[in-house]
Amino acid sequence: MTTGALPAERSRMGNRLRGMFTQENIVTMVVSLIIGVAVILPLCALLVSSFLVLDPLGWDTEWGFDNYVTLFTDQVIPKAFLNTIIISTGSTVVATILGVSLAWINARTNCPMRDYLEPYNLIPFFLSPFVGAIAWHNLGAPKTGLLNAWARDLLGIEGHLINVDNIWGVVWVTGIFFTPLVYLFVVGSLRRMDPSLEDSARTTGAGLLRTTVTVTLPLVMPGILSGAIIVFVTSAGEFGVPFKLSAPYGWETLTTQIFTKAVGDDANHYLGATMSMALGIITVFLIWVQQAYIAPRSFTTVTGKGYRPNVLDLGGWRWVAFGYNILYILVAVVLPIVCLLIVSLHPVWTAEIQFSEMTLHNYVKTLFFWRSDSIEAATNGILNSFILAFVGATLAMILAMVVSYMIHRTKGYGSRLLDFLCVVPIGFPGIVLAMGVLVTYIQTPIYATLWILLLGYITRFFPYGQRNISSIMLAVSEELDQSSRMAGATWFTTLRRITIPLLKPGIFAGWILLFIIFLRELSISIILYTTGTETLSVGVYYLTNFENEPLTAALSMAQTVVLLVCIYIFRRVAGREALTA
Repeated sequence: MTTGALPAERSRMGNRLRGMFTQENIVTMVVSLIIGVAVILPLCALLVSSFLVLDPLGWDTEWGFDNYVTLFTDQVIPKAFLNTIIISTGSTVVATILGVSLAWINARTNCPMRDYLEPYNLIPFFLSPFVGAIAWHNLGAPKTGLLNAWARDLLGIEGHLINVDNIWGVVWVTGIFFTPLVYLFVVGSLRRMDPSLEDSARTTGAGLLRTTVTVTLPLVMPGILSGAIIVFVTSAGEFGVPFKLSAPYGWETLTTQIFTKAVGDDANHYLGATMSMALGIITVFLIWVQQAYIAPRSFTTVTGKGYRPNVLDLGGWRWVAFGYNILYILVAVVLPIVCLLIVSLHPVWTAEIQFSEMTLHNYVKTLFFWRSDSIEAATNGILNSFILAFVGATLAMILAMVVSYMIHRTKGYGSRLLDFLCVVPIGFPGIVLAMGVLVTYIQTPIYATLWILLLGYITRFFPYGQRNISSIMLAVSEELDQSSRMAGATWFTTLRRITIPLLKPGIFAGWILLFIIFLRELSISIILYTTGTETLSVGVYYLTNFENEPLTAALSMAQTVVLLVCIYIFRRVAGREALTA
């Protein structure tokens, strides 16, 4: 090599190094490291902890597989696993039938007022299933259920008409509250599908029902299967509904057992970690199937962008479809909320509406910080939840915005890893990630503070905000960013002056969505809270332990009203296509 070539080679190496350490690459690597620590570290700690076996005295641990053996030999855990499978399967069937039928009615038929009904179909997506379980307990409990009381008084039925305090009640409540998940996966595909195949079937003499079953539904099957898998995974990780409706009556699930084993004076975090790993493996496998094999098919079976399917004329049956949609809204939204309101206004709930006894005293006790030993946790939770929701949503959206920009605009080193890390939390139920955060940070200063709850919330849910921003960012041309960079602006200046102003509606819509989720979140809170760090949902849980249904209903109603206001704001800001696109 000549002497002149050495400086040239060194210059090229220097340029490559400078290219690697640009602002965007450095920020991408730093953000990837932060997200990697937040997401991967708790899961690794969970895996390691699952192989630590606590000695009989609870003082020391040793390595072994005893925790995994306990999963099969314990008297309760195998039954809890079976109950979880039954509940997840049943809920998936209920939610899929309701979600697909409602999506078809809304997207493809001339059902009256279908555009006005759609927002109400989505309300259960935002509300707390735990509160829904409380409401349905007051509606369908054998002795104190309002519907059973009406059946005895009006129909002369002895005993009870329905009973939701069992595993089938969990299936019912979970199914109707997770119906919007299937609806959201299917309705967009139905609106964008190619109508020519349906037209061909109709011209060959196929009727409406046969065309729907043999042509329409197969075309949107990827969306149906994706929604069904998400419902199955979400149902398996649900804690509040089985805690209220089945666990007190002998029907334990994996989530209630994780809570029982991991929290309390005799807590065994290592056994809780093992059960969490078992639940996490199941859910991750199903999410992987959905992402790898089902989701890609949607791009080949629904050819969508240029098509607007014909609206099917149902004739007189359109009023049947309208009544079916109204019935779902009544069952999933109106009836539970009205029941909570009625119960909350009574000093004591006896399954009889007594207008002369109605009072706002329960709201005063829960909302205006009426101090007493029985409801102090509930009143603490109000302020804590609003702090967590406001700060958590803000930090999560800042992180989501930076991550989305790094993935879709800079494409620097680590962007693919960053994209993968954003998918990981979606595949794990909240209670599993919460166990990981617990075993990771239980001996650190942030334990027993709101910071550990904040960390758990952001880790689990920031991908929702990231996906919201990414969908809008992909719709904005990169030419605007490129023009800014060619004019000499740094990536930070471009982000601040070009990208963020264009993304403001999506950022605010994502912030409201996370604010709603954080306000109603229970699975993470129930594992990570301690005295003084209770949340609103934990406060509701705390009141259920005192079996004071009016107080519980009052706090549940307050939470529901706040969520409904946030839903209205989200709808106004995000518009109709915010979720269904």
